[in-house]
Formats: sequence, C-alpha cells, structure tokens
Amino acid sequence: MDSLFLEGLEVPCRVGCTDPERATPQSLRVAVRLFCPSLRDAGIGDDLEKTVDYRLAHDLIDAVQGTEYLLIERVAEVLAGVALKNPLVDHVTISVKKRPPVQGLEWAGVEITRGR
Repeated sequence: MDSLFLEGLEVPCRVGCTDPERATPQSLRVAVRLFCPSLRDAGIGDDLEKTVDYRLAHDLIDAVQGTEYLLIERVAEVLAGVALKNPLVDHVTISVKKRPPVQGLEWAGVEITRGR
C-alpha cells in the first residue's frame, strides 16, 4: 500500500459552535493522506489516469466551502467522503485544524481514518 499526501491545504469554511464563530469563514488547515494499492504494482508508469491527481484539493475545498458546520469532526467526514469517491483510494486519513476562540490555545483539531 502506498500513500499520496496533500499537506497545508487551506480550506475556507464557516465552522464553530457559536453564531459569532460561524459569522465569517475561517481558514482551516487540512492534511490528507490517500492510501492506494502499490503504485509500482499498478503499473502507472507516468500515466496520470492511473493515479490520484492532487487537483483533488479543489474538490475538497468545494465540498465544504458553501456549508456551515458546528464541528470540525463533520468537516473531516465530508472531506473523507470526497476523497473516497476516487476508486483508486482504499482509505484516507484526514486531519483538520482550526484556531479556536480559546485564549492561549494555538490549534484545535481532529484526525480521522476512513476506508471503503
């Protein structure tokens, strides 16, 4: 099993437990690790159609941008569902971090792993 990754993806999203938190989009930091059957065994050579295209990042952003969420856990679930639509992805690990409205806390986050 090989993995492809997207790190440092900035996803604008309205998320938070309070109305003021959701009033304006926040920039969530997302990391995605896509686990695929062995790329060597798949014989991909240099064929983009036989691998997962990192332009998947656009689909991830589009999936959550226009919706409000109370929990970043739900955002992670939605993003995992988008990644698993690609038939080459066996399972995915999604990490979502946000700057919480708690003084002294730099990041709060969640990491999930989902598979077929």
